[in-house]
Parts: sequence; structure tokens; C-alpha cells
Amino acid sequence: MSATILSVSSRALLDACARLGLDTQQILKAAGVDEATVQDSDARIPIDQVDALWRSAYELSNDPDLGLHAIEVLPFGAYRVIDFLASSAPTIGAALARVSEYFPLISAAVRLPYSIGSREVTYALEGPHRASGLGRPYAEYTLAAIFLRTRIGTRTQYRLIRVDFGFPRPPCVTEHERIFDCPVHFGAGVTQLVVAREMWDTPSTGGDPGLFSVLDAHARMLLDQLPKGDDVVARVREAIAAELRGGNPKLESIAKQLAMSPRTLQRRLREHGQIFNDVLDSMRFHAAKAYLSQRDIASAEVAFLLGFAAQSSFNHAFRRWSGQTPTTFRRGIVAV
Repeated sequence: MSATILSVSSRALLDACARLGLDTQQILKAAGVDEATVQDSDARIPIDQVDALWRSAYELSNDPDLGLHAIEVLPFGAYRVIDFLASSAPTIGAALARVSEYFPLISAAVRLPYSIGSREVTYALEGPHRASGLGRPYAEYTLAAIFLRTRIGTRTQYRLIRVDFGFPRPPCVTEHERIFDCPVHFGAGVTQLVVAREMWDTPSTGGDPGLFSVLDAHARMLLDQLPKGDDVVARVREAIAAELRGGNPKLESIAKQLAMSPRTLQRRLREHGQIFNDVLDSMRFHAAKAYLSQRDIASAEVAFLLGFAAQSSFNHAFRRWSGQTPTTFRRGIVAV
């Protein structure tokens, strides 16, 4: 059993490709995806087929920046609930937070964890652990979609501090810099938007608290209706979070909490493109960034809070996650 993604994302991609003059029937045929499935709002498409759809679109377009160009031409409202939540949110941060919370309505295969510091907010895109990983097309498309659509929704031309991508620097980055309107870094340890804290807290133009509350409740209802089988990764994250402070979560203990054997838990995670150690690393990394953003918590204390036996072990892990030491990371926050 492979992970599946709601059809809305593939439908939006095909809509954008059509607006760019591409033959969507040819894209569907090459990917082996049935058009009726894509047009069915309740359909779920295997992640491998979604990958094939992206590959077909790129091959047909011969445009290395298709992900960026596609989201530019996609009309606001294509993602319906999330778009309209953003347009009624009281602040830029509230809009981005709701996109993060309700992104499973678009795709349960990735997540958008954010960490609020005193000077900046990091808003990451985490992908599944699988052969194709979180590829460049989807990473570009998703971060550009979040940024551009929350700009439109909040009616605020807010700025980013920078954008980080995990993939290597492409031959040409002109379109990245134009779309994001800020410095764009490549080969980073994480894929993320970085927003100034004061920008995160900025009121949106035309926010509607009443409508926001109604849409928020509606989105929550839709989220609760998603197949419960897709919740295993979220349940693992919740269990890890409960043990993480001052502890060292192990596969065995987490499996016991979820009433399954370690082997069964590993199998269930693989069905969703994940492995336990990667989920644990992801939780530790984002917790580490949140702790390090607080100047009154020493690095040694952060290491303890995340369950590391020694400061050196934490330093090694943080360098592996981000490509820099905790000290360098903290200095960068202070310099913002």
C-alpha cells in the first residue's frame, strides 16, 4: 500500500499547465493517470502516479522552472478552503499557520512545520523518505504557492528574509529570485521560507474574523473526515513530541504507545513513505531550531532537552540536519 494524495493538487497542476498552453491530455496519458480520477474531488491518487504526472508535465514543457511558472498562472481560489482561509485571516502569520494546519487537505504526504522565534519564523516543507525524495519541482511549486497565495489572500505584499532549498543550485536562479523577491539559498539542510517575526504578526488587509472562524471550523471538519489510516505518521509525531522533552524516544516505546509491534510500526510508516528515524530527526531538528531561537537556553540545555547524551552528539546531528553548527545557526538568528 502506497501513500495517496487528494486529487486537488494534481487538478491544480493540470489547470496551470493548460493555462501555459500545454497539452494536458498528453501529460495524463504519459503519466498513466485517468482524467476522471483527477477531476473527482474526493479521489485519492497514489503518490507514484502524482510523481509521474509531474515528470510528464516537465518533459512536455521543457521548462526547468515550470513549478514556479505554474503557480503564477493558477487563479486564486483553486485551492478553495485554504485560499479563502488565508483571505480572511487577521494576520499574515495566522494565514500561514492555517495553511500549515490544513495542508493535509491538499497532501498528507508532506508537512509544513513552523517555528516562531523572537526575531524570525521558519516555515519548512518536509517531504517523505522515499527514492524520489522531495524533488525540486514540488519543493519550488509548494513554497511559491504558499508565499504568493498568502500574499494575495492577505492583500499584503509582505517580504521574506530568505528562502532555503535543499536541492543544489540550478544553473539559473533568476526566476527564483523574481518570484520570492528575496535572497534564495540552495544546498541548505532544510527547505523553508524565513519570515521576520514582525512581518508574521502584521495585520492583513481586509481580514474578516467572523468568516475566518466559520472557514476554520469548516476546514477542521474536512480534516477530520480524511481517512484515519493516513494518521499513523501524525500519531507517531505526537507520541515522539510527548517523550522528546528531556527524553530519547525509541522505536520500541513509541510502538508500545500506539499498541503495535516495532515491526508493524515500521511497516505502517513505510506505507506512507516514512521511516522512524527520519520522523524522529525531523521532530528533533525543528525543536532544536525553536530552542536555539531563545537566547536564554544554552546549547547544552538544548542537547539535554532533545535527548542527546552529550553536547558533541547534538552538534554533530545539527550539522547533519542543517549544514551548520548550533552556534552558527544561533548567530544567524541574532544577526537578522
